[in-house]
Amino acid sequence: MTEPSCPCVLCVDDPAGRDGGIVDTIREHGWSALRVEGGVGFAYTVGLWHTLRRPELVMFGLEGEHMQHWLNACVALGRDRGWPEPGEPFEGVLGDFPTQLRPVHPSWHRALFGTAHRFYGDFTVPVAQLVWPDRDGRWPWADLASASSRSRQAFAWLPVTEHPPGPWRLVGELEPDFPFPLGPDNWALTTASVLDGARPIARVSLDDGAYDVLDERGYPADDLCLAYLGDLVVRHPHLSACADLGEGELAVTGDDLVWIRAQLSPGERERSARAWADARPR
Repeated sequence: MTEPSCPCVLCVDDPAGRDGGIVDTIREHGWSALRVEGGVGFAYTVGLWHTLRRPELVMFGLEGEHMQHWLNACVALGRDRGWPEPGEPFEGVLGDFPTQLRPVHPSWHRALFGTAHRFYGDFTVPVAQLVWPDRDGRWPWADLASASSRSRQAFAWLPVTEHPPGPWRLVGELEPDFPFPLGPDNWALTTASVLDGARPIARVSLDDGAYDVLDERGYPADDLCLAYLGDLVVRHPHLSACADLGEGELAVTGDDLVWIRAQLSPGERERSARAWADARPR
């Protein structure tokens, strides 16, 4: 028996499982554009390969609902007027701004496209990134491009190992197996001493969906700062033992690295809120 030309769950009549709503959308409309929230979100399509035999599309760094709309606009433009060549600027998607498509390197697929992998099984479909310029029309790789356009978009045409350091590199390296419920590109409150390895982690807490990862000085530390949660896990692997902390919980440890858990007090929560208001990225 020959393998189907598209081994997705629709073509092989495989149960859709947890992605049933997305599969129903693909069945009805041909594809689905879904968004993934995180420190910096992204959106991507599932179903273009099944319906049009075209690469799936991904877009980074703008408002999630808007990116879903722009991905759908790009699909409609390509289907109705013809698909632009990779690296060829084209209009008609992002208002008065041009966009362009760039092939996504396969090293990003496992980290970013979990729903697509479940939909297509072991078959890895190609993906193209819909790249947007800054307000002055400069592409993110240009020397004078705005810092926002450079940092909010993954340079996913590069291998993960060649991507500049930062949140997207952490996502590419650590997902989908990152142990915490928040992604590695989310901020955590910490100290420069913890980040640099000068002091060990003494306490970890989770409150209002954010982690505090502090040394023995706690909130009075004079070098409080914000760092990416993924950076802290890479530098302090034993931090992963706190990945199952519940909301409002605190874990403290000593030299033996045994974590003792308790509930955060109202005073600690207030000190955390003040520290977050004053801390800045390292």
